[in-house]
Amino acid sequence: STAAAFERFTINFTATNLPYNSDLQNPDSAKFSSTRRVMNTLLDRLLKKSSIGPDFLRCETTGFRYG
Repeated sequence: STAAAFERFTINFTATNLPYNSDLQNPDSAKFSSTRRVMNTLLDRLLKKSSIGPDFLRCETTGFRYG
């Protein structure tokens, strides 16, 4: 048997209804952690229902920035 090949890819997008504050720059802050958790959940649901859904494993938010 052959192992499945996994490929990471990056998606950048703008959330226009997410007010930015400096706590989102700090991965150790409670604001960053809770926002990352919510974004991962929402993006996981969205991508699992998309055409890549059968091959999709999980979303991992790596950072937030202003602008």
